[in-house]
Amino acid sequence: MTSRQRFYAYQPESFAPPGETLKEYLDEEGISQADLCRRTGLSTKHINQIVQGAASLSPETAVLLDQATGIPAIVWSRLEAAWQVHQSEIQTRAKLEEHVSWVSNFPLGYLHKMGILRDRKPSLENLQAILKFFGVASPDVAQQAWREYRTAFRRSTLVDGDEYAVATWLRLCEKAAREVGCSNYNKQNLVEALPELRKLTMEPPQVWIKKLPDLCSKLGIALVFKPALKNTHVSGATRWLTPEKAMVALSDRFKTDDTFWFSFFHEIGHLILHGKRLTFLDENPGEGGELLLHGDSKSDRKASPEIEADNFARNALIPDAVFDKFVTQTFTNDPGSIARFARKVGVSQGIVLGRLQHEGIVPWSRWRDMKQSVTFSD
Repeated sequence: MTSRQRFYAYQPESFAPPGETLKEYLDEEGISQADLCRRTGLSTKHINQIVQGAASLSPETAVLLDQATGIPAIVWSRLEAAWQVHQSEIQTRAKLEEHVSWVSNFPLGYLHKMGILRDRKPSLENLQAILKFFGVASPDVAQQAWREYRTAFRRSTLVDGDEYAVATWLRLCEKAAREVGCSNYNKQNLVEALPELRKLTMEPPQVWIKKLPDLCSKLGIALVFKPALKNTHVSGATRWLTPEKAMVALSDRFKTDDTFWFSFFHEIGHLILHGKRLTFLDENPGEGGELLLHGDSKSDRKASPEIEADNFARNALIPDAVFDKFVTQTFTNDPGSIARFARKVGVSQGIVLGRLQHEGIVPWSRWRDMKQSVTFSD
């Protein structure tokens, strides 16, 4: 292989300015810098600056070197581009070094467990891994993106949540959702599928956990189940990945079927009732009657889209008129009447019990075994 052929196939294992390659070529060919100047029409000073790495190699110079050396201009240009990228990477690393402490904000143990981080320590390598995970260039860019999301999050009751844990959970959901193949979303198809979706509430979790995502994918919805992360306070999220594909993400925060199904239909409500440009991150507060299952504005923090989605979920599961009739005419304050009513209306008995509890009709501590456990794994 001649020296010229070798340079054609040049693939650097380490980065160096193209001037080093040019000097190596001149030495092997026995060509002086002055001779190269005569061949290219470039000044002695300019050639020397390129060789010394003090001047960049422009596309015009690459073409002249092609003509004088026979080494294609694209080879010279690639060497220059690789060197400039390498220099930029060094500068970027130096800037990122100042932000290594930012890594400590994240759930490092969880990210390490998921294989996203090499260990649980704040380091430049882990900072770069986190930025790559979120698909952003710097912590400042990430913070700006989250500020924009928080505008949407104000539509929910999300309070006192760890924004870094929330961002981690949402990003995991988004990445998983993008891997789900879906038909194009059609609102009418989703509305017509509501009875079939509701019917799944009567199935045990080990059945619907497989059937529900498949059904949703045919409706243009990438349904994702992700375990709740500590301090996220998130029950679900809705986000449009494309105009034809929606993500609905659900956590197992409360670990019972009544809260799961309410959260699911709440997110479905967002898809049917609200625009495709909006993002919703939703929290169902804990026990004690705070969960808005009946449409009354118990929380001033609830914006109208959240109240509308609550109302949609509540009526999709058990219409108000049907529930009110049950409470006033047939409920006998025993689990048997709950089970009979659940079979009659076609939902799980846990959903009926949860509605009674949130309405303050049945204490939270009573008949817990009527609810099914819901947990997710990574």
